[in-house]
Amino acid sequence: MSSTAVEQNSLPSTTQPVPTDLYRIVLLHKHRTEVLVSGERPPFTLPCVEIPKWERVAENVSVGFRKRYGISAICMFTRELSAGATDGDRPLYQVMETREGAIGASDETRWLPLDSISDQSFADEQDSLAIADTLRQVTEFQSEATFGPFGRPGWIEELLSWIQQEVKPYDLRLSGEFRQLNASPTFALLRLETNDQAVWFKAVGEPNLREFEISVTLSKLFPGFVPTIIATHPAWHGWLTTEFAGPTLDQVPDSRAWERTAHALAELQIASIGKTDQLLEAECRDLRVDRLMTLVDPFMEVMSQLMEQQKKTPPPVLGRKDLQTLGTRIKVALSAWTQLKIPNALGHLDFNPGNILYAADQCVFLDWAEAYVGPPFLTLQYLREHLMRLRQKDVRFSADVVKSYETEWHQILSSENVSAAMDFAPLLAVFAYAAEPESWRNPTMLREPGSAANFRTLTRRMHVELRTLEERRALCC
Repeated sequence: MSSTAVEQNSLPSTTQPVPTDLYRIVLLHKHRTEVLVSGERPPFTLPCVEIPKWERVAENVSVGFRKRYGISAICMFTRELSAGATDGDRPLYQVMETREGAIGASDETRWLPLDSISDQSFADEQDSLAIADTLRQVTEFQSEATFGPFGRPGWIEELLSWIQQEVKPYDLRLSGEFRQLNASPTFALLRLETNDQAVWFKAVGEPNLREFEISVTLSKLFPGFVPTIIATHPAWHGWLTTEFAGPTLDQVPDSRAWERTAHALAELQIASIGKTDQLLEAECRDLRVDRLMTLVDPFMEVMSQLMEQQKKTPPPVLGRKDLQTLGTRIKVALSAWTQLKIPNALGHLDFNPGNILYAADQCVFLDWAEAYVGPPFLTLQYLREHLMRLRQKDVRFSADVVKSYETEWHQILSSENVSAAMDFAPLLAVFAYAAEPESWRNPTMLREPGSAANFRTLTRRMHVELRTLEERRALCC
């Protein structure tokens, strides 16, 4: 159900050419006085790097740039496209800076003083505009007119100095080697090597700002289930964690790993019971039944409007009456869930195998920007969704994973209530995933064809899950 899953499953097979993006690089040097250009004389071009589409930009650009030009550089941010522009309208630009001191250019590049740039300096005027935009943005970040700590030249040195001080009490020393995985003015993700175990630094901005407080709170409440935080940088909404030495779940071929993960998820959720106030105070999303109930009617009204806007069939268009019935049935399911007295617990709306680190005796769950408090069993449904995709609808294996999860809950709930709740969970999981972010209330977003189509798809999925639920319950009568 996650957008990540959709994107991953839309990737071409390895037998086909892999789509790529071409990034032009605005590389700053010498305290923002020079920029790297290609060519012996004007008109120049900017150096460029081709990277796989849909993969991490910062990591791939950094590696590709060093490989092609022999220069180690740090990504600062991607120049944003203007409103209404698409990737095909304007070239993509990545703004970078080099940490190296006296550095020469290669045979195909040279350093151009910024104060010597004129209208005739570049073969493509877009390059001149990109450099001007870059300098304007960097000035705003440096003056703090715009918040963007990682859009300032020199930020990496400041970060490394801070990390070195924070790891000293743990007898760790930075080795100087690190990987930059993601970058933007307000977001950073780096893995840094030390004399012992590696450490990770992550910082977030809008719209994931809540992840900072959530991560800090979960590290305090549930050690062993989430990364261990050893330091925080509140001004940057960043935190430093030790590395958990284990692969992500999607890299583990052993089927028992999924069962162990489901068991660990249940353990974490049971441990979170009774901590609702602390989790909500940390800005976990509120998915408690009473709140979900208030979202049903307005959500279905908006979906009715979106269905009426659909121009082609298939896929089928659900009429207003169909959606009214669907909304009524969802409210019935929510009421039935309340009667089962399943306690509110910690959940994760983006619970996918790439966010789960696995070892034989432990699972660590990552990336809690989509943490919620509410019906716990919904989280298992998101994991099952990925499992069914990866295992090509291996029903037996999915049943083993569910059994491992349910077994832990049987310690505090009757098997009848657990079974009944699991019946409702697929329908409620889709509704919660679609309705809680409330982006469906944003008219601007709904005018984007992709967003409208995604909501229609999710609503049709709810309709399918409702039919499946009714058929299953009819067979049990």
